[in-house]
Amino acid sequence: MTRSTRCTAEERALARASIYRLLALLFSYPTRDARDAMTGALPVAAVAAGLLDVATANGVEGVKAALESSTHSDLERAYQHVFTLTYNEDCPPYETAFSASHIFQQTSEQADVAGFYRAFGVDPQAERPDHLMVELEFTYLLALKEAHARELGEPDHVRTCRDAQRLFLRKHLARWAPLIGQRVVVTANGSPYGAAARLLIAFMRYEERFLRLGTVERYRDEPIMIADDPGEMTCPMEDVIGAPEIVDLPLFESEEEARNVVTTAP
Repeated sequence: MTRSTRCTAEERALARASIYRLLALLFSYPTRDARDAMTGALPVAAVAAGLLDVATANGVEGVKAALESSTHSDLERAYQHVFTLTYNEDCPPYETAFSASHIFQQTSEQADVAGFYRAFGVDPQAERPDHLMVELEFTYLLALKEAHARELGEPDHVRTCRDAQRLFLRKHLARWAPLIGQRVVVTANGSPYGAAARLLIAFMRYEERFLRLGTVERYRDEPIMIADDPGEMTCPMEDVIGAPEIVDLPLFESEEEARNVVTTAP
């Protein structure tokens, strides 16, 4: 069932960006700053989810309830239980754990992921390029750039951002996010990460429908150990995009601001 809410294309892009941002925060290591950022992102995500569908809205509510009933220590212990501090073979938060069968393939596929980032001026430092949190942050950026291009009335840039979203999800994120999500639901056993994984699964379903990805070819659900850094980075979008540039894009800063935008939509 899909929620029928009138909104502009720009508002929908901002709404999708808000869900991606919340998910990226949820799957990062829960420092106190990250926990504060999650709490701040929740009201915006709740409003945003109302523009999308019922399953995503319910997923955000589930995350909100789980976080409200957990202390920072609870969240940190839950993260370490699910992902460990090194490498959890049951729930590895890396795409190439699901996609590659040998080190050369792993390196090549990491380079392809990182090539998308380079094309849009992104240089992840804290994590590997195929980490779930990093891929979610990147799709957040793409949706946000689409919203900004729509605000400025730049159809070519809108098309570039939308094409990049479709290609990145079809080649990467949508092929494994539901797999890691299902594993986290089982492993998290009622913790906030179980709620985060259910939101991830629901939102990926929405994105596949909204972006009209068709049948997504999932990776195998048999993760393996991974290692190595990506080599030379290339991206199929780079020739289309040209020189990378990161724009300082607007975000809803509060629930009130988000509601004002939504209620004033034509």
